[in-house]
Amino acid sequence: MHKRTSALLMRLCAGTAVGLLVGSPVAYAYDTAAATAAANGEACEDVGSFYWEIGGPTGGPIVSGQVGSGYTRTTKIDLASASKWIFAAYVLERYNGLPGGASGADIVDALNMKLGYTNLNDLLCEFTLTVKQCFTIISNDDYDSAADGHFFYNSGHGQYVAQSTSHLNLPTKTRSTLFSAVDAQLNLGSSFSYSNLPLSSGLAANAADYAAFLQTLMTGGYVLSDYLSYSPVATYPCDTGLSGCTPLGSVDFHYSLHHWIEDNTGGTLAGGKTLAAGDGAHSSPGAFGFYPWITADMQYYGIISVKNAAGGFNDTVPCGQAIRAAFLDE
Repeated sequence: MHKRTSALLMRLCAGTAVGLLVGSPVAYAYDTAAATAAANGEACEDVGSFYWEIGGPTGGPIVSGQVGSGYTRTTKIDLASASKWIFAAYVLERYNGLPGGASGADIVDALNMKLGYTNLNDLLCEFTLTVKQCFTIISNDDYDSAADGHFFYNSGHGQYVAQSTSHLNLPTKTRSTLFSAVDAQLNLGSSFSYSNLPLSSGLAANAADYAAFLQTLMTGGYVLSDYLSYSPVATYPCDTGLSGCTPLGSVDFHYSLHHWIEDNTGGTLAGGKTLAAGDGAHSSPGAFGFYPWITADMQYYGIISVKNAAGGFNDTVPCGQAIRAAFLDE
């Protein structure tokens, strides 16, 4: 039996057992009116125009809305670091779990931002044609031995193992052939494509198709479903001798396999906004503002879809958290 099928059956059986014990399925309360008010409230004012939605493990959005104009559920935008979640899903799907051996350990370290490749500039990759060229152009392949083994957020880690013939072996992939390889493992929606070549930051898609990806994660449809929050990595403060290791200011989220765990004790984002203690949600916000998340209990997902919000994720993360808290009546 495939690992994903087995895991999903175990979850279903567990849910059936709980239902038998209590007499009925667990009911989750939520407040759509409060979520809508939050999306149009103070916490989201700095984002500008955006589309947002919250949904469950299956079906369409439970609640959604547009603030301003220009973004809908089908507006395709560059995802930036929201691509990282997709990359992690691809790797674990390809290996049917965590890759093994010495090369597998490197790949896991890359997904955890601990391989020492800290200098990749996405903009340079726009002038390249292949995965390897994206990594080797100018100083994108710079290696920092002081960062090896320590958390340092950068797309260079993933690009190194992607272009290496002894790791993921994707050096000659172009934007289209790279997407074909990833899509063969994940069966993504039709709006997905690589608009740039970094696997950790180059995807584009619309909110509808990204939501379908999140729902597949929530229902056990990907191997990664069993590895959310796997072996969390501390991200703040930086390890001794390092600086600039996190883009999140003093917010002490943990990190796991190319996604964040919002379990912070507090902290202030680089843009100046202070966050309350986290609720344990999984997320992968992008530099341009796209912010996808799944609640810690895997019952709800949410998305803020926008490109080039003034403060990027420094504005959309506080906004999305406010919408989520209002929806969950927290």
